Amino acid sequence: MNDKDAFRAPGHCLEPDEIEAFVEGCAAHLAGHVEACPVCSHIAASYREFLDADVREEEKADLQWIESRLKKPAPKRSWFGWLGPSPLPRWAFSIAAVLLIVAGSLQLRRMAGPGLRPPGSDAAVVRSVQVHLVAPSGDVDAAPSAFQWDPVDKAAVYEFQITEVDGTPLWTCRTNQTKLNSAPDIQRFMLPRKALLWRVKALNSSGGVIAESAPERFKVLPSAGQ
Repeated sequence: MNDKDAFRAPGHCLEPDEIEAFVEGCAAHLAGHVEACPVCSHIAASYREFLDADVREEEKADLQWIESRLKKPAPKRSWFGWLGPSPLPRWAFSIAAVLLIVAGSLQLRRMAGPGLRPPGSDAAVVRSVQVHLVAPSGDVDAAPSAFQWDPVDKAAVYEFQITEVDGTPLWTCRTNQTKLNSAPDIQRFMLPRKALLWRVKALNSSGGVIAESAPERFKVLPSAGQ
């Protein structure tokens, strides 16, 4: 406490906690200011009147509600607090928690093993085998008469598809051969300067995809005069 606090000039009113401390007898040094300042004097008198007043029966419920609202809830303890003091920053514990979750997930996958795979999920298995496309590829002088690819072990049928360069399907069919002749329905899409894509999927006897190719691009070059 300094002289400025003890002899605060009128007009520079006390804070509510200071008036409370003065009325309850814990801040006698503020008496000079309270007596000189009409505002603080009035507030202090009102506070005393409030404390000394008898609570009427019909007011008890309201006071109990106010007291319950003013009670501060117990501070929630962060889960970091259970870790105790540590020289590491909190973000380090967050990273460690994420790594533990990932490690646990990988361990559960290993424990599950292949025996817990749901029936009929062979088509969803990530495939490492790829169908190798032989021809056509790149710029060709004339519309190709056939499409050819290498055989895939255990393939029962192949699904052939030709699309626009944006992936829009133009023609699809299935065959058990590794060579497909260009039918008129296919050749009508092979216009000069028009790039097309084709791809092949290998299916097993259950209809599941066991291998597939990357899309192969080809384009028919214009002939003289076109």
